[in-house]
Order: sequence, then structure tokens, then C-alpha cells
Amino acid sequence: MKTPGKTREKIVSAALELFAGKGFDKTTVDEIVNRAGVAKGTFYLYFKSKDDLVKEVAVDAMPIVAFPSLQDPYITVSYPTLREFLLALGKEFMEFYSKNHRREIFFSLLTLRKRSKSLNLLYHESCSELLRTGARRIMVYTKVGFAQALVAFQVFLGALLHYLHARECVGFGDEEYLNHVVDVVTSYLKLSAEI
Repeated sequence: MKTPGKTREKIVSAALELFAGKGFDKTTVDEIVNRAGVAKGTFYLYFKSKDDLVKEVAVDAMPIVAFPSLQDPYITVSYPTLREFLLALGKEFMEFYSKNHRREIFFSLLTLRKRSKSLNLLYHESCSELLRTGARRIMVYTKVGFAQALVAFQVFLGALLHYLHARECVGFGDEEYLNHVVDVVTSYLKLSAEI
């Protein structure tokens, strides 16, 4: 017996593979249902349209989802130093984007959001929330103002996104690169206040 959750997962999984390989625009509902092994009508039981599925897949690939430790209410217990916290965030980010075609989906999202008002708004809200949350978490460890913490988190996130895009060009492995990025961010913050 097929369960609704399994069928929905099959549709989303098939869409992930196809969106990653062909992009959102070039993938059709027919291709998704063929890959998932379900009837076209079944697709519409779970999603009103391809756009609804695109939105769900895109949201699941946004950077805010890549950092579960940002939501940890006990971060200073879990990660006693800012360095440990940033290293943990960086590892979560790299692990997150190494799975389920998320890297390709994210880069497709960046292109598609310019043409989709709803996706652009979703991306903007998600990105803004991520930056605010990251800055507030940095402030837990430092005696800097919000603006400085925001810049520090933007540098951190920007370096991770660049690595995601150009990993083969960087010349470092994941761990070495991440350590250098954390050194840069903490050095900037040390110029501003004591960590």
C-alpha cells in the first residue's frame, strides 16, 4: 500500500534531480511524474501547480535552512567560543549543500528569483532573517554593535557562498578554507571589541 508521505517524497525527490540537472524552467510536470513513477493526477493531489513545487524545493535549498545551530537557544553552552560556533556553522553549511542537489537548486533559485516576484520576496525575507539572526548570535559572543556583527556575518556567509560556487578554484580543502574564513571574521571582530 502506498502512503501519502512516500508518494509526495517520490515527487519531490524526482523534481530535485530534474531541477538540478535541467533547471526549474526546462523541467516539465510530465518529466517529474515519469521520474517519480506516479500519475499526473497524483501530482496535482499534492501540488496545485509546478510553481508550488518549485517554491517548496527552493525554500528547502535556501541558506537559512543550512544552519540549524543558529536556532540553538544554548549556543554558548554548545559552543563556548565564537570560533567553535562559526566552525560548527561552516561545517553545517558545507554538509547541507553536499546533499540532495541543493547546491544546483540554490544556484538555479538565484537565477529564477529575478523572474518570480513570489520567489524573490521569499528569498529576500529568508536572507534578511538569516543575516539578522547571524548578527544577533555573533553579538552573544562579542561586545560589538549590531552593524559590526552584521558585517561580520555577511563576510562569513559570503565566503561560504563563494566557496560553494568556486570550491575547485580556491586551492584549499573544506576544513582549511573554513579555518581561514573564521580567522578573518574573528580578526575583524577583535579589531572592534574583545571576544
